[in-house]
Amino acid sequence: MVKREDSKRSHLIDATKDLLWECGYEAMSPRLIVERSGAGQGSFYHHFAGKLDLAKAALDEVSAEEISTLDRLFQTKKGPLERIEAYLRVPRNAFKGCRLGRLVHESAIEQDELRLPIKAYLDRVHHHISACLREAKLAGMIKQDMDTESIASMFVAIVQGSYVLARADQSTSTMKSTMDGAVSMLRAITNPTSKRTAR
Repeated sequence: MVKREDSKRSHLIDATKDLLWECGYEAMSPRLIVERSGAGQGSFYHHFAGKLDLAKAALDEVSAEEISTLDRLFQTKKGPLERIEAYLRVPRNAFKGCRLGRLVHESAIEQDELRLPIKAYLDRVHHHISACLREAKLAGMIKQDMDTESIASMFVAIVQGSYVLARADQSTSTMKSTMDGAVSMLRAITNPTSKRTAR
């Protein structure tokens, strides 16, 4: 049975996770968190030292959730390049932005409590893409002179940048076009004499 105080803590974290995605850290006030969570102000300060402490707990959970989803996506029997393409084709909320990446534009990102959970997620994306590219390189699926680390960074940047372009245009088709371009680029670096699916 969940203790009442533990339940209030969870409600505060859940409300903060939603608000961080909806309005960001700087626009999120303790009062708004308390109202959204249904917990009292006393519970807020009983469980957390303040807004930053609560945001860290929330972002740690979001980062863990997103990393878990990412790991499942890449831990399939598909070929390495197909796994990257599957990641690029994942349905995304173009206007709300990445649950973590959207926060890097705020000045508060300088604080490690906010920065490190975001970095952990983006590093994991890079890790998976880079690992797939190295696997593809060993299998002769891409040219041997390809810099897998740089290419992985490029794909991470394309996905995160697609949110910016979509929000600027207020058009979901902008994100789709960007992802189509990323997939075309992935296919362009594929060695035409090899199969895209790993054996």
